[in-house]
Amino acid sequence: MRASTALFIAFAGVATALTHAVDSSSEVSVDIYKKALGQGFTRAIFRGYQEACSLGGRVDPTFVPSYKNAVAAGYKDFDAYFFPCTGTTNKCKPYATQLAELLDTISSQKLAIRRIWLDIETDQVCSPFDYGAQGNIAEAKKLVAAFRAAKHDWGIYTSPTQWETIFGSKTFVLANDVPLWFAKFDNVETLDLKTPFGGWTKADAKQYTDQSASKKFDLNVFSA
Repeated sequence: MRASTALFIAFAGVATALTHAVDSSSEVSVDIYKKALGQGFTRAIFRGYQEACSLGGRVDPTFVPSYKNAVAAGYKDFDAYFFPCTGTTNKCKPYATQLAELLDTISSQKLAIRRIWLDIETDQVCSPFDYGAQGNIAEAKKLVAAFRAAKHDWGIYTSPTQWETIFGSKTFVLANDVPLWFAKFDNVETLDLKTPFGGWTKADAKQYTDQSASKKFDLNVFSA
């Protein structure tokens, strides 16, 4: 989930069965959300939690403001994603604590978040998932345990490349019983998982571009 992300492009001719969504990792204005909604992107997704490695993880300070702006723009369908603090050089809070912080915010602010997506990827900011393949597997299993214990609807966001980089194999199965949202920037608005991985043979959602004009969104399609 890149911090500098995308904008709006047309999706004429795409099957109406798909739900189109925007996701953001920064605060988005009411006007930009109105434009996205007018173009048919009916779900708004926010970065609910960020790795913030110097703090051990934190609720993204743009989460609630962006949610409120999306509501003001007319949105009624919302997801959030959870980018956990991990990494050998970071003093991260326990995963259950990180997730509880996000869930407490959702509850206290009365946010209608449909699903929380566990974001499994690396970056150059905090060097997450740098434990080696076996260590990464162990940490990911701890994250999954925290999500299962929380009993909130959840899924996993990642890509085949990230999966293989982090876990050492595309075939490693972590939690293929939950929905998959995968990234493949090919501007193709379908859910076709041409490269099965992680035990998934089909996907619930696809992030198909990080390029467009507002520079605020990635663009996605969902099965529903």
